Amino acid sequence: MSFSSDVKERLCRAEFVCPKCRLYETAGALAFGGKISDTEIKFTTECGAAVERVKKDIADEFGINVRTERGTRSYRITVDDIYSVENIKGGISPAGGVPFSCCRAAYARGAFLGGGSVTDPNKSYHIEFDTRDKNGALLLQRLAAEDGFDVKITERKGVYVLYMKGGEKIADLLGYMGAATGAFEMYSVQIERDMRNSVNRRVNCETANTDKSAQASSKHLTAIKKIRRAGKWDKLPDVLKEIGRLREEYPEDSLKELGEKTNPPIGKSGVNHRLNRILIIAETL
Repeated sequence: MSFSSDVKERLCRAEFVCPKCRLYETAGALAFGGKISDTEIKFTTECGAAVERVKKDIADEFGINVRTERGTRSYRITVDDIYSVENIKGGISPAGGVPFSCCRAAYARGAFLGGGSVTDPNKSYHIEFDTRDKNGALLLQRLAAEDGFDVKITERKGVYVLYMKGGEKIADLLGYMGAATGAFEMYSVQIERDMRNSVNRRVNCETANTDKSAQASSKHLTAIKKIRRAGKWDKLPDVLKEIGRLREEYPEDSLKELGEKTNPPIGKSGVNHRLNRILIIAETL
């Protein structure tokens, strides 16, 4: 089962908060998954739980028992009785705004059941709602904005697509619509991915620093050998011979670690200064 299908099944188990929520859920579902004319209403979905939810919504809200059909890859609800069509159309087109957040969430939930999809959070973060109903699309965008969700909208070949990106934002929207478990999974995947990225960045940084230190150590050792071969080593100041001996003995040590071994101990800048003096001397030979 895809992540989208799993979310839809969970949404179908969401409870209604107020008596108007079922009506707005039905309106959202038909706007995003239905085709509505003066004589017929059809609702099509690939999710069996969604078709049963919408069928029950219509029966409970309007007292209409609708006909359902199962195709090869989809389910369909059909209402072709003229009086039932008029009853439903009038009911899902309420005048005025939607004053309660629970009803706005119910409309979004219905819209997702009708035309929504969300990517598997293990792959990417993207949620969208597709519909040919421009008014339904604009209504969803406005209702979502009232509750703090910045849902973008675009048009693709006559289809209005509302979408949102970002794991945390999508998780908040899923929770808002009633899919708390899906939201939790989205949060968990994002946290795990952020931790993994943080660890990878740290490892890459440490690897780069190690490579850089190894290259510097190799230059130091080459310079020391060059000075020894030239017979100039014993003529160097004691502090340079000390740091050179330590570099030969501890080639993998950092500058800080080398400084802790000198007598008396010195800081990184002091070690770096002495090793650079060795490099300069070697270059003159």
